[in-house]
Amino acid sequence: MTTTDEVGFGGRTTTSVGAPSPPMGSGYFPDDNFGHACYFRNVAFQNESRKDYGPEMYYIETFIDKSDCFGVEYYGDQGGEVGYSLQFGGPGGNCGD
Repeated sequence: MTTTDEVGFGGRTTTSVGAPSPPMGSGYFPDDNFGHACYFRNVAFQNESRKDYGPEMYYIETFIDKSDCFGVEYYGDQGGEVGYSLQFGGPGGNCGD
C-alpha cells in the first residue's frame, strides 16, 4: 500500500447476549484527563516525504453507537507529552444489543 485517504481508531467491548456490557478501559467517559479514559496520544500520519502531521480538527469524524455507555473525544494538538490526542471509553452497562 502506498497511500490511503482514511484511518480509523477505536475500541470495542463484548459480552454474552443479554448481559450488561463491561466497561471500556477504566470505565471513565472521555474527560480530557489522561489518567482516566483510554487514549491515543501523539497521533500522526506521514506525507510522501515522510514528514509527520497530526490530524487537524476538520479532518476528524467520530462515531459512537452507544453514547449512554461509551464516548469518544478528539482534542487536536494538546502539545507536551500527548500531542494530537483522543480519548475513548465509558462505564458500559445496559447498552441494548
